[in-house]
Amino acid sequence: SPQLDWRYLTTSQKHSCLSLKDQKSLWPRGKALGGTSNLNFMVYIRGHPFDYDNWAYLTGDDRWNYKNLLPYFLRSENYNGPYEDGGYHGHGGPLNIEVDSYNPLTKYFLEAAQEMGYPRRDLNAPYNEAFSEFDYTKKNGRRWGSYQAFIQSIRKTRKNLTIRKYALVSRVLFKGSNNVAHGVEYEHHYRRYIARAKNEVIISAGTVASPKILMQSGIGPQYHLSALGINPLVNSPAVGANLQDHVIGFTGPFTIEAPLTFLIDRDTSPKHFIKFMQSGQGPLSASGVQSCGLVASNFSKQYLNPPDTIWPDLQLILFGIPVHKQGPALFGTLFHLKPDVAERFYRPVAGKDSFHIMSIAARPKSRGKVLLGSKNPRDPPVIDPNYLSEKDDVEIIKEGMKKAVHMVENTKAFQSIGAKLSDTPFPSCAHLEFRSDPYWECYIREYT
Repeated sequence: SPQLDWRYLTTSQKHSCLSLKDQKSLWPRGKALGGTSNLNFMVYIRGHPFDYDNWAYLTGDDRWNYKNLLPYFLRSENYNGPYEDGGYHGHGGPLNIEVDSYNPLTKYFLEAAQEMGYPRRDLNAPYNEAFSEFDYTKKNGRRWGSYQAFIQSIRKTRKNLTIRKYALVSRVLFKGSNNVAHGVEYEHHYRRYIARAKNEVIISAGTVASPKILMQSGIGPQYHLSALGINPLVNSPAVGANLQDHVIGFTGPFTIEAPLTFLIDRDTSPKHFIKFMQSGQGPLSASGVQSCGLVASNFSKQYLNPPDTIWPDLQLILFGIPVHKQGPALFGTLFHLKPDVAERFYRPVAGKDSFHIMSIAARPKSRGKVLLGSKNPRDPPVIDPNYLSEKDDVEIIKEGMKKAVHMVENTKAFQSIGAKLSDTPFPSCAHLEFRSDPYWECYIREYT
């Protein structure tokens, strides 16, 4: 929706997205107040403590370590989940956190993980490797994003807060030989305005738009700015560089012999709408991603983790949305798959109870960049994530996919509901031996 989403696309990828339209990945980013928290799956999950300690190490600033950031997490939270003890959750904060009232597959997912030796632990507290149901940024079963949590309640009462809806920042304004920021220039209904700052200018526009604004303002790679006719005030090649994204290997579909998913064709009924409207519960309150495991890959254990420590780098997410009768086209739209590929791959399971397990490289080695498409602020940026340019990322995702298949087909929990991987190979990889390592690598690179 152009009202809610910037509708970005990546550039055509060389090592990935090969079965996506034009080999480009969708890159949804929220346009409304509250940003992408209006579009996401509402999952509330912090990083592992080592992630923050690593930030402190990289910056040489202990304020970024886990111990010093934890009070801010606690202060922001109003926690209503299953893990109350331990001092890792807060109450009374603006960001409401709760669990789903509808996640029937989670029971089997967590029991299967326990059969494989993984404990159930709070993923928003210290742990080594663990599985758990998700916490969500929801309130009474409804989305509770950044706008509802932090802006809505103060919007009419804060005299020092002015919001300009439908405004687009074109550049930061600088003055003096030291390039001191003193305001911003922006467009509002196609008229140009200037907002001046008494103290400072803060750019908080996300992974894509923050470097875009900086480059439009003359801060970025000099060669790139000059080529677009932008006067480079500061040559800063790091602006827009070091782009990282957590790539998903979408393992499945797995079919089951029990009605444990919400099939639109079969399960849509007035009672579900009434239950949601009255209490915010039931399948219409669910986000679709139900639970998660964070584990250390063999690569991490062998090469990255210090002695006697485990630092997870592989995330497994239970995606409980089945492919309904019109689902092949929907999944094709959601993931930018070529329509004929989506139809051939998903038609055999359409209308059946099914699920996927996402295998995600949480600390990818591949690096991309964001550049300007032109000097016109209204033109979209050039986003090249350079997905899967590093072979290690493929190996980690592949390990997770094989782990997911093993979990489904070799645990009593999942076998009790007849879970199995669909025997339809991905069309672009059908020439390879099904389930072999070359097949999984092909699958990851084709369906990224």
